[in-house]
Amino acid sequence: MRENDQAWESERIRATTVSESQNRTGRAFDNLAGFLSLVAFIALLLGCVGVGSAVNVFIKEKLASVAVLRCLGVSARVATLIYLVQILLMGTVGALLGSTLGTALQLALPYVLGDFLPVEVSFGISWSAIGLGMLTGIVVSVLFALLPLLKIRRVSPMATLRPEMQEAFGQDPLRYLVVLAILAFVYGFSYFLLANFLVAIGFTAFVCGAFLLLWGLATLLMKSIRRFLPLSLPYTLRQALANLYRPNNQTVALIATVGLGTAMISTLIFVQSQLLEEVKFADRGDQPNMLLFDIQTHQVEAVRAKLEQKDLPILQQVPIVTMGLEAINGISRKQNDTLPEEERRSRSLYNREFRVTYRDTLIASERLTAGKLRPYASGSDSIFVSVDESYARRTGLELGDRLDFNVQGRPLRTYVGSLREVKFNQVSTNFLVLFPEGVLTNAPKFHVLITKTKDEFEAAAVQAEVSAPIRIFPW
Repeated sequence: MRENDQAWESERIRATTVSESQNRTGRAFDNLAGFLSLVAFIALLLGCVGVGSAVNVFIKEKLASVAVLRCLGVSARVATLIYLVQILLMGTVGALLGSTLGTALQLALPYVLGDFLPVEVSFGISWSAIGLGMLTGIVVSVLFALLPLLKIRRVSPMATLRPEMQEAFGQDPLRYLVVLAILAFVYGFSYFLLANFLVAIGFTAFVCGAFLLLWGLATLLMKSIRRFLPLSLPYTLRQALANLYRPNNQTVALIATVGLGTAMISTLIFVQSQLLEEVKFADRGDQPNMLLFDIQTHQVEAVRAKLEQKDLPILQQVPIVTMGLEAINGISRKQNDTLPEEERRSRSLYNREFRVTYRDTLIASERLTAGKLRPYASGSDSIFVSVDESYARRTGLELGDRLDFNVQGRPLRTYVGSLREVKFNQVSTNFLVLFPEGVLTNAPKFHVLITKTKDEFEAAAVQAEVSAPIRIFPW
């Protein structure tokens, strides 16, 4: 079918297939799956912060043992590998247990939620997902454990006699390589989930920025308490605050973990509220749920009277005028086809059949983003229309562009005076192009009436009565 696109576009014919509808629905679920995967990845990173903190305490306790091993002739490399193998084994066991519990939970969900789901859900074990989860858990836990593990490489045999030398290991250049490896892994995994270069960079930058901000706040907190801790405080409170900066404290790790966890939970709650708001939009008391379309001008009053007899509110009565676009900034469709490819506008602009309305105000599903709505006063005034912002961005329309329309045989010159953000997913009359009052009043048009019924039974009764031509449309 796609080979006929150009011919259909010229004839102003639009077509869609079942597979295209499936792809659109699939993209929505893919976006949701990507978001949930990133949430799970952040949760994994939070766990790895805990792993790094625990390994840091563990290594500090083992520095004396490492010093003894060094006296017995064990090299720093072998000593590091001993503890690295231990952490690798613990990470593997933890990843295996996590994969097992996750699989068991998904096996149980269809039975728990079976009474609430409108369809039957089939379940199968994805060994590739299990393998990816285990590999991710092992790699990230080892990467985060390497930072404290590298302290072992700087432990001297003299630390057995002078324990204070355990902390004097200096800066290991490999620490910077480990940090780069962590950043590379975070970016690589986010790119694997999102398949978008810029979005993956943004996600990685957010994670790094959040960690740095929380680390800075934790460091400032510890230094402030250490310097300004009042001795007049009660003993319990003074000791509790002092433990925030004493050796082997976990202040930075806890603040980073709790802070990122709170950010993740807040994001989930925010997204959940937005999704539920969109899903429940039609059920709100002030929102319509019935749209009567293609009402002719001489039929409007009869339809309104029928709705008012049933005590149904007239939420919107919208006139709609059909027109085509002849030229943009003086360039017609034929002239546009002769322009160089980089200057040529989309043929869909010229081939599209526009259905527009006219009013001087915005409705609830619209928000002005650029320019302003300009009313039309007299025949000598220029006509300024408002265009949907996303449509203008896709087609290259800008403020001030001249649009020459053909209103069923009559030319009409207009200018783009404003851009609007339009929520097309709401039950309302939304338009790509909005005209001011007084321009299309006498143009051939049809009308749309929007109302709200109490339930589906009342909606069916109204539809049956309104659609009876002998009672409403006496011709």
